[in-house]
Amino acid sequence: MSNFIEQCVSRQASLEDIDNFIDQWHENPGNQSLHEFLGMTRDEYANWVADSSALPAIVKARKYSGNSAPSASPGGPGA
Repeated sequence: MSNFIEQCVSRQASLEDIDNFIDQWHENPGNQSLHEFLGMTRDEYANWVADSSALPAIVKARKYSGNSAPSASPGGPGA
């Protein structure tokens, strides 16, 4: 199953669907944090939590970067 950001980029979900994704996570969080479940990096998630109007910019940046998945390197370069 693809995540919220991936579905927004592919236009399978709208920005307003984020609440449904959050509800799904609350029902069965598994081993993922919420930001991972949504498909956001920690920085993207922090920006969205601080300012919900940042969500369109997050999706747009992913769409134009050609990268719908957050970085898999939690420690950054050289970690």
